[in-house]
Amino acid sequence: MSRLIAYFGNEPERLACALSPARTALYSRSAQPQGWGLGFVQGGDVLLQKRPRAAAREIDFFSLSKDLRAEALIGRVGVSEDGNTPAEDADPFRFRSWLFASMGGAAGFEAVRERLLESVPDFLRRNIRGRSPSEHIFHLFLAFLHDGGILETASPPSDAVQRALHASVAFVDKLLDATGGTATRLALCATNGRCLIASVRAHPMQYLEVAGISDCLVCRARAEIDGDERRVAHEGLRAVVLESNANTEGRPGWQKVPSDAALVVGADRIPSIVVD
Repeated sequence: MSRLIAYFGNEPERLACALSPARTALYSRSAQPQGWGLGFVQGGDVLLQKRPRAAAREIDFFSLSKDLRAEALIGRVGVSEDGNTPAEDADPFRFRSWLFASMGGAAGFEAVRERLLESVPDFLRRNIRGRSPSEHIFHLFLAFLHDGGILETASPPSDAVQRALHASVAFVDKLLDATGGTATRLALCATNGRCLIASVRAHPMQYLEVAGISDCLVCRARAEIDGDERRVAHEGLRAVVLESNANTEGRPGWQKVPSDAALVVGADRIPSIVVD
């Protein structure tokens, strides 16, 4: 089962606590083995773990990430349903401080690939390792950030990042339309650990806002091991967990991101929806 998940929070040391309310969205089980990839921003570094040809039928991103101290993460399940996807074509992707992943389709992309590359500066084009539409759209997004003068900005305005992501998808759709192709059906997400921006085109996406935890199940379980049954609260914890998965829309407490819209989360970790 293909799935895109993302997280952005304000207390890296409490990543597991913030992810706990979203555990059902972080678990994937399939009748067939599926590859996966996980990227995370930790202390300013962007790190990747990719298993595109993994033999596991069950993927639990909570177990994979609960011991991290990360400001943000993006995970992708189903990157190699046929077992033949090389690591260079598997989401997520990174460049300097940026982490990116997508899922969905861009039918006819191969016909516009070279035209897209013409709009990507050489220093970015040299970083492209594979041929996946996702990696190319990521570098087009980076090109728009570069054009806006914010590619190297530590804390770029989240609205400017959203516009760059929107412009990237619109550019690809324009290329596809000119060649008689169909419009993209995508869910995309990008973060540099200072903001998180996601966008959807005819693809389901939802998010969960964590605005403080009054009784942390993760910390309670740890405390009970030591014989302490007191409630543990994290009143200042702020986080957003995102999921794109066609088969699990409508989870209680989750909010839908409408098609042709973006989820924008800035430094305050308060999510907002922007019409693209």
